[in-house]
Amino acid sequence: MKLILKLLLLFSIVKFEFLFFNYLSFIYKPRRVIEARVIAQYKKRDYYVLKLKNREVTFYTTTYEDLKNLINDKLRLKIFTKNLSFLGYLTSFYAPSYDIKLLPLSKVDKFIEIQHKERKISNLFRALFLGESMDYQTRLALSSLGIAHLFALSGLHLGIISFLVFFIVRLFYSFFHKYFPYRNLYFDVGLIVLGVEFLYLYFTNFPPSLIRAYLLEVILFFMFFTLRDVLRFRVLGLLLGVSFLFFTFSVFTLGFLLSFLGVFYIYLFFNYFKPNFKNSILLSFYLFVVMSVYSFYFFHKSSDFIFLAPFITLLFPFFYVVEVVLHLLNMGGSLDFLVKGVLSLGKVREVDVSLVEVLVFLFLSLMAIKKKWAFYGINVIGLIFVLRSFL
Repeated sequence: MKLILKLLLLFSIVKFEFLFFNYLSFIYKPRRVIEARVIAQYKKRDYYVLKLKNREVTFYTTTYEDLKNLINDKLRLKIFTKNLSFLGYLTSFYAPSYDIKLLPLSKVDKFIEIQHKERKISNLFRALFLGESMDYQTRLALSSLGIAHLFALSGLHLGIISFLVFFIVRLFYSFFHKYFPYRNLYFDVGLIVLGVEFLYLYFTNFPPSLIRAYLLEVILFFMFFTLRDVLRFRVLGLLLGVSFLFFTFSVFTLGFLLSFLGVFYIYLFFNYFKPNFKNSILLSFYLFVVMSVYSFYFFHKSSDFIFLAPFITLLFPFFYVVEVVLHLLNMGGSLDFLVKGVLSLGKVREVDVSLVEVLVFLFLSLMAIKKKWAFYGINVIGLIFVLRSFL
């Protein structure tokens, strides 16, 4: 473990040097032409604020032009980089801009969009499949129902993709495996699955929550084949170190934080329950209860129908696979009525959870690693928070 920590420190230093040279290259010219996707847009007095992102940077800019809804659209614009700091380059920054031009949709984006009559529904599926953004009202409705995480790429989606790819590749690989039976079939197929998943991460521009899921999957894969205990909590510490090494400030985003907390509570659950089918169903309800505390704190939203969240979560993998097939068959809009029906349940009500309450809950959660009473305590407290959201 000490050797691993030393290697992580060494590679972190090299990584920061590499990033600093990229930063110097980025600001070398005071004016820079850049292409980026709009991930957020809102009006402020008489001008619009746009948040844009590409593979290199995330930044804000403003314009006085009267804009349509540009969420998920790709723009080419010229920005000024004169006052950009290294920290801003690593996180996000504001850049004055001009000469903003709308670029045509990619073939994949257009293929999804033409299958839906409403832009907000097509954006929802582009978020689901491609890790793009959705409009504020849709995100608000999903958050109030406690299911926003289902439509933001995460470990759940990567798990579904892993299962499908593993099933398909294993069918073909089994035929050829008889010619070299000395090879471990599951190891080889697993490597292929990890390779396909990495291509998917690249294609979706490395969403933070998907980064966490992928790195954890890689770590668990190699630990499993070296006969290590994959459910030890130190794995999470290793995950944080590796995540910071490869993706730096992405580990400080809210998406990564919530995703990491979700994994922590899964580990905590299997610290007291055996991994089996019955407990996997119980896990859905448990995660809903404990993660609701953080959802209420960060988003302050609930709904009269929030109790449906664990049931929707259980059904979601089937919905996801069906939607993938329907979209591939150019029939993606077939179940839009169902999506609209679920969104209509998101009657938003405000919920207040204080920082002190969250910190106490987190402290008890850490105690629950060793104390069984604390584990059951956080479940009771989480349930109280959910019931309180109805008052």
